[in-house]
Amino acid sequence: MLAVVGCQDTPRRSSQASCCGAGNEPTFIASKADDDDGDGNPRDEDFPRINDEDDDIADHAWAVDASGVYHLFFHNEGLGQPNEIEHYTSTDLQTFDYVGVALRPQPSGWDAGGLWAPSITEHEGRYYMFYTGVESGGGDDARQRIGLATSTDLVAWTRYPVNNCPGTPGDGCVYECAESWTTWGGPDGSFNHQCRDPFVIWDAVNGRFVLFATAKSTNQFGVVTVAYSSDLQGWSGAGYIDATRRLATGVGAQTTGGHSENPHVVSYRGTHYLLFCDWGDPEDYATAENPRTITQYATSPSLMADSSGSMQWTYRGYIPDPGVNAIEVLRVNEGFWLMSQSISNERSGNHPAHRRELRLKCLTWRDGLTFSTSNARPPCNATATGTSPLAGKAFP
Repeated sequence: MLAVVGCQDTPRRSSQASCCGAGNEPTFIASKADDDDGDGNPRDEDFPRINDEDDDIADHAWAVDASGVYHLFFHNEGLGQPNEIEHYTSTDLQTFDYVGVALRPQPSGWDAGGLWAPSITEHEGRYYMFYTGVESGGGDDARQRIGLATSTDLVAWTRYPVNNCPGTPGDGCVYECAESWTTWGGPDGSFNHQCRDPFVIWDAVNGRFVLFATAKSTNQFGVVTVAYSSDLQGWSGAGYIDATRRLATGVGAQTTGGHSENPHVVSYRGTHYLLFCDWGDPEDYATAENPRTITQYATSPSLMADSSGSMQWTYRGYIPDPGVNAIEVLRVNEGFWLMSQSISNERSGNHPAHRRELRLKCLTWRDGLTFSTSNARPPCNATATGTSPLAGKAFP
């Protein structure tokens, strides 16, 4: 995915001004190349006939260690094999070193079918990786669940020694989206058992952790579901966010589309911004004067949710950049923000040459619960400081 450096609406230091600007060329983050079809060209992108990019960066997560090193985690494409979660590091957001595979599926385990969409948070000196685990052999009916692994150094990961998912083998399964507002616990059907793309954030007001995830709503469209925990391993369903569902009485993209993936929450000056992706929403320059972007967002004054739709979350519309998905946001240091975006389609302006690479953008907070983006040119002031929180922490 893509990392973006951003600034708040305050006078910027010269280093920030030199980093963020309309005249900057885009900066991209790419994974290691390979040549799976053996034609001598590892970048031919012959998709979908041949998936020649098993290290595409889409669903991803960032972490910053105590020494200021950036750690990037994402799942690879698998190429007929179960997906694994890979790990890269960088000190300048320009050059990246491949560390290796951070986590692999458990053979014959609840997640033997593959691992997706990591999310990293830190608590009391330990790192927690939440991820999607998929059972093997299920096709469209494969059950998706949320798993947990931990690490003290962001390199060596061990599944948490618990299994909260009845009837499944293996460690680390902490949550199933089997709630009354989802189809997860119902009969087999096309994608009825969705429970993926976890994002975890600390709710300081209520003294608990909050999990946001992708599920299928009982109205047969995608929805962001929410759960609470006091210890990061025992989770209870809290509710869902109607602002992320397709609704006939909704506004904007709520009346079209119907998916709701890749939830990510960033908190700024007392407002929580929930970003999510809807692959079913149109991005058609030929028929739409102002084509939409698949990444949209809702806001709320609190991180609470309820089983009636969580009406305090208000749909706000689209982010400024079309053609991207799987957004992540980091505050690098005081007043300086990163947003990473995965190049998903031609609306991005950088497709197909950079398909499934991350593009760096500066993020600037605006009035009226909006924000703007501009191309970033690292390293500028992208060095993380001791005050740099992980994405899973709220900012004052």
